[in-house]
Amino acid sequence: MKHALLGASVLMASSANAEPLIIDNGRLFIQARINGVATEALLDSGAESSLFDPKLAAEAHFGAGEKVMMKGSGGEQAVEIVSNVRIEALGRTIPAAEVVVMDMTDLSARLIKRPTRAIVGREVFDAGPIRIDLARSDVEALEAGSVPLGVKLPLTEHGGIEAVPVRIGKTEAQAVVDFGNGTGVMIGKELAEKMNLKVVGKMKGGGIGGEIERDVVRLPSLTLAGKTFRNVEASVDATSSRAELNIGTPILKHFVVTADFKGRSAWFAPVKGAGH
Repeated sequence: MKHALLGASVLMASSANAEPLIIDNGRLFIQARINGVATEALLDSGAESSLFDPKLAAEAHFGAGEKVMMKGSGGEQAVEIVSNVRIEALGRTIPAAEVVVMDMTDLSARLIKRPTRAIVGREVFDAGPIRIDLARSDVEALEAGSVPLGVKLPLTEHGGIEAVPVRIGKTEAQAVVDFGNGTGVMIGKELAEKMNLKVVGKMKGGGIGGEIERDVVRLPSLTLAGKTFRNVEASVDATSSRAELNIGTPILKHFVVTADFKGRSAWFAPVKGAGH
């Protein structure tokens, strides 16, 4: 666990209703129950659907589903779409979710780097506002209509995932708020080429479908909710990225973030002493 990486005082105090986060390699894990079966789950605001390993699906008595090929950033992978799965997380219940069942062995070992058999995504965020405080390693489901501290930004849907406005240098862009991304910033190939960003290196990446190698460019500056980060390295997403930018926990750890998917807004309260 890499809590020291995220340590700092913040503008917003945690409440007594907050639940602990496990933070490992920049990724966030919570406790959940799937059809009543307790499990640790990766919390992923960038996941259009929740995903579960076949062994957990069997243990939780999932019904029969539809077998399809899912296209991911690393290629295609055989999966099963299953309906009427009950997800309980952060004190909320999603009684009949449509989820993805897939072999998560490679994803766990190669990308997440922690044994993982559950990823809870959009369904949990759609159920109501969620405050995520990386500095304090906790998370809390808030009541609808709560007004958090911080800079309020509009959420815009891009292919089933949510993005906020940012600025790269003087260029306005949309960036996916992706708590499932523990590795940093990704930029779409079209935007990188439009901005004439030079390749400064290579890095391995890729999620569903296997590993790929991506070019790395350097953003002169990235401004989110009034906070500017300079000389930010970003891997180039040559696939259909759905949004121009993807920002993960290395950027999001500098804020207490409250995401309200239903209310189409997110709030960013800066962590004192963090940022560039």
